[in-house]
Amino acid sequence: MHSLKWLIGLFLFFFCTDTAKSQKPKVELPGTEVLKFTSAIDNQQYVLYVNLPDNYSRTNKKYPVLYVMDGQWFFASMYVGYGSLHYDGFVPDLITVGITWPDNYDASRQRDFTPNPMEGIPNSGNASKFLSVIKNEIIKLIESTYRVEENDKALYGASLGGLFAIYTLFHEPSLFNRYIIISPALDWDNEIVFKYEKNFAEKNHVLNTKIFISSGEYEEAISFRNTFKRFVSQLKASNYKGLELENMVVNRMSHSSSSSVGGIIGLQYIYSKPALKLDNFLLDQYAGHYVSGKDSLLIIRSANSLYYQSAPDKVKLFAETPETFYVKGFSGALQFKKDNKNKVTGYNLIKNDTTVFFKRVN
Repeated sequence: MHSLKWLIGLFLFFFCTDTAKSQKPKVELPGTEVLKFTSAIDNQQYVLYVNLPDNYSRTNKKYPVLYVMDGQWFFASMYVGYGSLHYDGFVPDLITVGITWPDNYDASRQRDFTPNPMEGIPNSGNASKFLSVIKNEIIKLIESTYRVEENDKALYGASLGGLFAIYTLFHEPSLFNRYIIISPALDWDNEIVFKYEKNFAEKNHVLNTKIFISSGEYEEAISFRNTFKRFVSQLKASNYKGLELENMVVNRMSHSSSSSVGGIIGLQYIYSKPALKLDNFLLDQYAGHYVSGKDSLLIIRSANSLYYQSAPDKVKLFAETPETFYVKGFSGALQFKKDNKNKVTGYNLIKNDTTVFFKRVN
């Protein structure tokens, strides 16, 4: 009898423990939503993870969209990377969309990311249809559901996802205007991506896009064919008009570990603000002393740039437009204002949803 009570007690303990575990709330990413649909193009099921900017519900703005391949793995890391970079002013407000499947991730990505069938990899070679899914279903679904800048779309892909990004670049060059390509599978089918680039370059001299492409230091060390360096060299040699390209070998990282680090660096690059070179005559108009309440700021020109003086140091201002300047690592902007006589009267300090006017006093 004593033994029976012990067994019942043990059963109740495990039952209650499992029940308690099941009642604990799951960790969810704030500001995210999930969309699911079955494609009419390839009859596959897809899942979309969507992250909206913090101010989405408070404005009527439209936002650029970053589409992330392998959302089951990389949506979370890009979510964290975006949040950190956005806080420091390196990237604008973005909508991030992670593209994935309900399950069977390895088989699904081998099917959808690969441009042609390969022996030993069942169902590979669906990239053409998958690209059609993205273009005609996923992008249209996002654009009909959220407020987006239809002409500002970025694509992130790593490994086989990077292979798919390169395939997309040369088969639908106007679909995305920004790319983050991490450790792409360049050796697929005897380096077929080299042929894609060569064939494209023979017919096109313009490629209006901004690309960050990277590989890990350790995966490069064991790559005996130097495919990454050769592909970057070939891409540069084509000398496309309109192409902005940054390539990097990420220190102390290998094939998988470079995806997060490279992704964050790539995110910073593809959304980097311009740094215009302005005439010194214009810069001299902005130099002066500005005040707002008890706060004051001295702006000076030194050589061909503006700085704000913070004794004993000075901080450089970069020109995003002829009137708007920013400081790297600061999530705000200085927007100079003029009167009807073209005289500088002050500037607006814009940060998040707040604008403070600093009046010029001399």
